Amino acid sequence: MSHQLPIRVLIVDDRQETLHLCEAIVEGMGLACLRASDVHEALDQIGKHAPEVMLADLSAGGMSGLELLAEVKKRAPQTEVALVSASGNSERAVEAMRLGAYDFVVKPFGEEKISLILGRMVEKVRLVRENQYLRKVLDSATKSRRASAPLCTDLEELERQTVRRVFEQVHGNKQQAQKLLGISRATLYRKIKRYGIKAGRRAPKQKLREAEERMILLSQS
Repeated sequence: MSHQLPIRVLIVDDRQETLHLCEAIVEGMGLACLRASDVHEALDQIGKHAPEVMLADLSAGGMSGLELLAEVKKRAPQTEVALVSASGNSERAVEAMRLGAYDFVVKPFGEEKISLILGRMVEKVRLVRENQYLRKVLDSATKSRRASAPLCTDLEELERQTVRRVFEQVHGNKQQAQKLLGISRATLYRKIKRYGIKAGRRAPKQKLREAEERMILLSQS
């Protein structure tokens, strides 16, 4: 099924030792690894393979890491991107998150930190795939109008679990949950009420503040 396709991770760094380290981590997670030593190679890999996840060093040659991020989001908006930097610049971190980065990682980092970040991005990709698959299943059942009662019950339970997982992934943010689920605001509120989901409220700029705080914590670890 489409939601079970292998996930490809692109590592962009101009240092071979970092590429080897990240490649070992990615393959150890059972994922397919793509490599690029500069941004031109990275964009070539994006065009050929459309990786679901990318970890890129801001200092990779060819253009700035932020320019690379903007270009990747233009060509492959579904790709989750984490940027790596040798300096803990809060302005860069906030700008990266504004452009759509999943995370901003400050060097030096170890295998545990990279594994954690990649794991979170991969989980988000899988969640989005599950949501897309669920919508197709539900649409198919609705159009056919021939689904049996047990099947409808199973689909409802699958929907309930998926909606709950989405809210856990986005920490209760209704706007992000609506985007991931691909449903209207009114439908989202009906499902929140139907399944008894607790959804929190977040200020519009809270994501950027959290990105800055996370970057500072990473720089101190």
